[in-house]
Amino acid sequence: MLFALGRPIALAGLALAFVLGLVIRVIAIRIAQRRRVPAGWDTPRRAGGKLVDVRRDVDIFGVVAAVVGGTGWGKKAEDVGMGPAPLRVLLAGPIAVLVASQLAFLGFILVAGPVSLSALSASSVLRGDVFGAGAAELFLLSLAVGLLCFGLLALVPLPPLDGWGLLRHAVRRPGTGFQKARYWLEDQNVGIAILLAGMLLPLFRGLPLFLFLLDIVSWPFLLLWG
Repeated sequence: MLFALGRPIALAGLALAFVLGLVIRVIAIRIAQRRRVPAGWDTPRRAGGKLVDVRRDVDIFGVVAAVVGGTGWGKKAEDVGMGPAPLRVLLAGPIAVLVASQLAFLGFILVAGPVSLSALSASSVLRGDVFGAGAAELFLLSLAVGLLCFGLLALVPLPPLDGWGLLRHAVRRPGTGFQKARYWLEDQNVGIAILLAGMLLPLFRGLPLFLFLLDIVSWPFLLLWG
């Protein structure tokens, strides 16, 4: 978001996208978890009725990534749901955020009218490098792309992201190599270090690794809307 400081409307859209991404993911996880562990939904209500608890649901490193790179992540699903995370819980958060991003894109199209997004890159929006749009269009576009990137980033198979939980589900019988990788990535926080480096250090065409990859995986979604 720092790169978008010169465009307050874009900055507001990206900031709202990150906050909404956190909230939508938390709600989706708790709804999915409620079917198996009712306390996962009820506990925060007894603790004071908070829908989102900063200490429990917000990952400080995810906030840092969002501030510098334009998008970030929340706490791992087990911490948010307060119980073991089955497959549906791991999928609920990213899917819910991706659906929300498509609704935001619909709002953008309704306001801006027919427009081609195929030449647009997600990284340019995350950095506030979008010109020729009105205030409402820029805000909605930043909101939509911010939500889209939040949902896609969550699927990366690195801890604490949901994609790592999905990978662990896929590996039914982890061998020694996987156990060692899990130790370093989870227990020694190497996964977070890789994520931060991939969001902050420019490597490909002046872009950090994960912004470069987000440009690739988000392009079909942008193409879908024009």
